[in-house]
Amino acid sequence: MKWHHGGIEVGSVENSIQFYESMFDLKIEQCLTLNGEKITFLKNEDIRIELIEAEDISAISNSVHIAWQVDDIEGWMAKLRGKGLLPSEGPYKLKNGWIAVFYEGLDGEVIELVQG
Repeated sequence: MKWHHGGIEVGSVENSIQFYESMFDLKIEQCLTLNGEKITFLKNEDIRIELIEAEDISAISNSVHIAWQVDDIEGWMAKLRGKGLLPSEGPYKLKNGWIAVFYEGLDGEVIELVQG
C-alpha cells in the first residue's frame, strides 16, 4: 500500500489552486464535478491533494492536517517567506531528529513540512 492523496474542503477551489500552485509548486492534475461538488486534484511528483469546494462554507471543519517531507526545510522556509507565507508554528527540532514547521492554508488547514 502507498499514499495516494489527502482531501481538503475549501471555500473556493480557484483561490486554493492559486495558493497551492504559487506556494508549493503543485499543478492541476484533473478537475471534475461529482455530486454537485467542484473537485480538483493537484500534484507535484509523489504529492497529490484533492481540493473539494464546499457547498456550504460553514460546513468546512478546518481539522485537516497534511505533512510533506522535504530535504531542505530552511530552503523551503526561505522560499515561502519570499512569497509572503510565514510559519504559524515552528520550526521545531524533535527528539527523533526531525525538524517540523507549520503553515496555515487559506481555509485553516494545517500544512506541515518535515525534514528528516
